Amino acid sequence: MAELPVEILSMIASYLAPPDLLPLARTSRACQRAAESRLYESVVFRDASAAFFGCHTLTVRRAFRAPYVRRFILYQDPRRLHPRMSLAAVPPQFWTTLQAALRVMVNLDYMVFHDPDVAHAWILPTRPAIDEEDGEALFQLSEANVRLPWDAALVAFLADQRALRVLVLGSDADLRGSDSGDGPLCPLPPRALPALEVFSGPLLVVAELLGCPLTRLQIAIDQDTAALLPTVLAELARTVPTLRKLHIVGVPETVSLETLEIAARGVFAPGLRTLGVLQISFHDLPAVHRVLMKLPALEMIELDVSRWDPHPHETFQRMIALDLRIYCPTLRQAVFWLGNHRFLWWARDGEGRDWAFVHQPGRAPVHDNMWRS
Repeated sequence: MAELPVEILSMIASYLAPPDLLPLARTSRACQRAAESRLYESVVFRDASAAFFGCHTLTVRRAFRAPYVRRFILYQDPRRLHPRMSLAAVPPQFWTTLQAALRVMVNLDYMVFHDPDVAHAWILPTRPAIDEEDGEALFQLSEANVRLPWDAALVAFLADQRALRVLVLGSDADLRGSDSGDGPLCPLPPRALPALEVFSGPLLVVAELLGCPLTRLQIAIDQDTAALLPTVLAELARTVPTLRKLHIVGVPETVSLETLEIAARGVFAPGLRTLGVLQISFHDLPAVHRVLMKLPALEMIELDVSRWDPHPHETFQRMIALDLRIYCPTLRQAVFWLGNHRFLWWARDGEGRDWAFVHQPGRAPVHDNMWRS
């Protein structure tokens, strides 16, 4: 077994499930390398103890295992976690160990990092782009999902991510972390994130990404930022012609029509395919019809009808979908939100006369991912 070429051993390891890789790693030193390259390809930590010892393992013996890591996930569900294992109770040594591990994961491509304290963006590796100790380039992510404060450390990290295509951030409440000040956000440098196509996060951060080639965008709105939506959206409509899918969560009814009209006037309007979630009243439908005529490529629209009285039942929803299709012949899907109930309607024929639906309870617009597909 030990005499087999490295390529053959790697191929054998590629067909094995994780439980079978552990016995293979104990067979010989050559098999150990082949098995460990698969075992450490995706590293998932859900408690503080496992994360500490796992990161320590990646840094010992000249960190020879660290280059195997392609996916790094540090996420805790507080509902299923013992308080002793929470990241909120770890000593400073934990974060320095995690920082050391991140610096040697030179091939990292995907990262999920949810910090319960929203205070440790400083552990992310930043410039210089070449590690001074061993000459290895720091990792370039393609996708990042982080709950961290939008501070100088996070901005410096993002400024060095030239290959990042997907970025997901926490809520507006997480932007400043433990800093409750109301000053302006730390700005991104010009031409940062040149490959960013997909973003989900707070409205205030969107204003920093207007120079990126965004194609799919989800914006989270709260009471404090709702008044800024028309201003930021107008700038987005003026500067981002690549946008194809726009999903806005938490749009108040008072600005829903204005939001729709701004989108219809934007430079991305001719290619916009998905638009939502708009909280409109029944009396707003004629205005919606007029705007839909200005969106020649729209394929899907999402409407929040939770405040209608009475709530529109399935037959009425179908009538609305058929009505929307008259003014927007390209429309193939319509979503109606009733609280946490999602009603997805789609046209089963090319002419849009035969519509079917599926009822999906227990959903929330902020967790819906159809805008990314």
